[in-house]
Amino acid sequence: DDPDMLEPFHQACHSIYSTVGDEGLQQLCEYLPNLGKVFSTDIFFAGTSSTTARRGRLRDEEMAFSSIDKVGSAVNRRTHLLQVVIKCLCTVGKHILLTWDDIQWSDSWVCVKDFLTNITNIPCMSSRNSRYCGCYVVGTYREHELDDATLKNIQVIEDCECTRVTKLVIREMDTEDVTQLLSSTLCLPGRYTRELAGLVLMKTQGNPLFVIQFLRSIVQNKMLSFSVRARRWEWDCDIVDMQMISDGVAELLTTRFDQLPVAMMKTLNIASCLGHQVEESTIVALDSKNEVLPFSMQYQLQFAIQEGIVEKAGPLYQFTHEIIRKTIYEHIPLEHCKLLHKMIGESLLNSGAVNDIYLLAVDQINIYCKDAVLSQEKRSQYSSVNATAAKFSMASSSFERARCYIDVGINLLETDRWTEQYSLCLDLYEMSASVSCFKGDMNTMSRCLHETIANVKCFEDGLTSNTLLAKLLAASSKYDEAVNNCLSVLSTLGEEFPQDITMPIVLNELSVIQTILANITVDQMKLMPPMTDGPKLKAMKFLSIICVYSIISKPMMLPLISCRMVRLMTEYGFCDDSIIGLVTAGWTLYTFTNKIKFGYRIIKVAESLIQSRPTKSIIYSRSCGYFAWLKAVVEPVQSVMCDFGDAYNSSMLAGDIENAMLNRWAYCAASLYLHAGIPLVALSKNFANCVQHSAKYQQNTVLYATMPHFRACIYLTGEAQPKDAAERMSYKEIDKIGQATNNRFLIFHNVLGQMGIHFWSRDYVEVVKLSEKLPPSQMKRAMEYILFFYQGIAAICLARQTHDLKWRAMGEEAATWLSQLKSVSNWNFENKSILLQAELHYLDGDLELADSAYKASIKSAHDHKFIHEEALAYELYGIFCLENNMVEKGTKQLQMAIGKYTQWGAMMKVAEVRSLMELAGPTHKIPN
Repeated sequence: DDPDMLEPFHQACHSIYSTVGDEGLQQLCEYLPNLGKVFSTDIFFAGTSSTTARRGRLRDEEMAFSSIDKVGSAVNRRTHLLQVVIKCLCTVGKHILLTWDDIQWSDSWVCVKDFLTNITNIPCMSSRNSRYCGCYVVGTYREHELDDATLKNIQVIEDCECTRVTKLVIREMDTEDVTQLLSSTLCLPGRYTRELAGLVLMKTQGNPLFVIQFLRSIVQNKMLSFSVRARRWEWDCDIVDMQMISDGVAELLTTRFDQLPVAMMKTLNIASCLGHQVEESTIVALDSKNEVLPFSMQYQLQFAIQEGIVEKAGPLYQFTHEIIRKTIYEHIPLEHCKLLHKMIGESLLNSGAVNDIYLLAVDQINIYCKDAVLSQEKRSQYSSVNATAAKFSMASSSFERARCYIDVGINLLETDRWTEQYSLCLDLYEMSASVSCFKGDMNTMSRCLHETIANVKCFEDGLTSNTLLAKLLAASSKYDEAVNNCLSVLSTLGEEFPQDITMPIVLNELSVIQTILANITVDQMKLMPPMTDGPKLKAMKFLSIICVYSIISKPMMLPLISCRMVRLMTEYGFCDDSIIGLVTAGWTLYTFTNKIKFGYRIIKVAESLIQSRPTKSIIYSRSCGYFAWLKAVVEPVQSVMCDFGDAYNSSMLAGDIENAMLNRWAYCAASLYLHAGIPLVALSKNFANCVQHSAKYQQNTVLYATMPHFRACIYLTGEAQPKDAAERMSYKEIDKIGQATNNRFLIFHNVLGQMGIHFWSRDYVEVVKLSEKLPPSQMKRAMEYILFFYQGIAAICLARQTHDLKWRAMGEEAATWLSQLKSVSNWNFENKSILLQAELHYLDGDLELADSAYKASIKSAHDHKFIHEEALAYELYGIFCLENNMVEKGTKQLQMAIGKYTQWGAMMKVAEVRSLMELAGPTHKIPN
């Protein structure tokens, strides 16, 4: 870019080419690749033909080349060509700067030595010829890496008469140097910068280059910044201390390891085996026994901190850089390293360590166990400690880590494990099945359960396996088999149930529940004695497990189960599963009778009891599916939505994938049909995640039950299904699965999802057809009132068009039921009930009452935050107005509906309402 350099540059290029020719230039470009880039263009020969350029060679006399120089030899060809380049560059009147780094290395030094020897022998360089400018060579080396031969060669160069050598020694900076540098750079007195200088020195070891790099890094990370208000540079030393050292500083520190005391290196070896960070409590535990080292590791670590190898933050020691730890660790001989891991692990175990330190100890032992030949005694011992470590990990919800300990423990078992190590085998295989259930690895779960069940010695030893087997069957949608498995265990425990359950039996059980729990209070429950009878405690556990499965496949059994749990509670005392009994009792009173408030009161008592239990998160995750749905009937539904999210998190922490997925599904479904406070685009992502996680954990019922609602959500948004969503199944395929597995839960939600799409698209004929397809049920289902609401609106509209009394009766039935629910919760059901009444008034021809009811429904939906039903009320009110020649008013209501649907994210509805406005035309009749 410098015009003054362009002509000398062209001249140098011409000189090189004219001197060496095509062949020489090709060889030069091989030696110096960047030179090839210069000669890859004809810019240097602009205005001159290549022939002229070739002819423009300098004469041999002018360049002072002899014929021998020109010809050269094969051995000295490279040296000769390099000399040509240097001489040509010197002829243009510009000085040359050559840099050579790390000349202390043998290969580099040979090149430097040969080059300097040859270049000083060039006549033009040794003479004072004014036509040539000098060559300035800068070579760098590390003095501590020089050998005697290299020192001698450097001395030869210094003594050469043709060269002038100047030596610059760059030493490490000390505290005063860094303080002065910071003081002058930041324009602050030295007393202000001394503390910062100490930190910089520790982080850089005084290397000037690293000092500059470190200062730049803390400025970029805003640890050192200029304050306009204070008009000076400011920093916080505690924050600066958190900045990691650079790779270069770490490598510099590794060169000093040979100079460290033996005790410190042994301590650092131990620390490197423990990882990049080490808790102080771990060091204290190792020092307490002095089995690994006979001296105090804490004492030695203080010196390591002073050397900049280790730093301490609170109770945590850590290497200042991973390169340092890795270098120390890799310099330990392999066999000695494995023995160190063993010594560390056993010493920590002997110190009585628990929890995290215990897990660290087992990790160390497992490193030693790889490829080690162990005695039978050691294999048994290490298998046992891995089983204990797995229990600790599962208790802290670290299931991935537990999986590793379980696998190691099983691999260390003997061949005749079930004979010689029965208890240990039982623990490991049951834990393996539990963790596999959480991870969705049903194949491993099935294999472990079948081996365990085949080898258990008694009924009691197989109870945990039978519990997990029920979960495995349920995950595969085999709910009838899961129920039968639990009933078989309960029969052995002395709890029998009738095979044919009729409605009179159910009502009798519900009557017993009402009698026992008529005056239930939280204080009464807390005063109950604890249940201590072993078989009854086990029976309560299996009764609580069977609850979910019976709702899905045998709903008539649920009242009998809940009544049995209440009876056992009153007769034998209170336990955690008694809360599940109370929750299911309240739920059955809602689903089989009209005593909604009584059931709600029982559920609120149970919810209060959960808070006082040590295992409240586990109980909460198992019971939320009952009390949250009933609370969504009585309490404002918006206040209940967080219960599903909390229950999902609690279930995941407890490893209860089954209830976790059910609660995640419930949150999505309730958000779509009840709450509508979440924009549909965001909700569709929640549905997609629910599908993916259900597939991942092989929770097939949740997976299939999510798909119809997901499809309804996607339809309303008007968008395509996300690409990463699991492959969707058709409604017929889902219905076929539900019928084959007697899964009434799945059948209901498959129908509800379809009804949702047909309802919002105003395909009312299909809505009522679908409602008639549902098998009759003697119990209410969660969200069933939404089905009745859709059915009522559709039936009344059809009755208005066809004057068929069948549709009118269906609409009136829905209106009556919603009116009853309104008396339970005005917040949740007022707008729905009023909207059905408005439609009935319109059907009866009472336009004035209909007009008032539509307005009241809109206001109620708005006040109670049901934006989707507010939009629906505006839409139906607009249709009512248009069909009764109130065009301007009707258009306004439909515009309001469009605004609310847009706010909800239902862009398909926005397009449909606009189409309705266009289709109405002069007749003002809105088609279905």
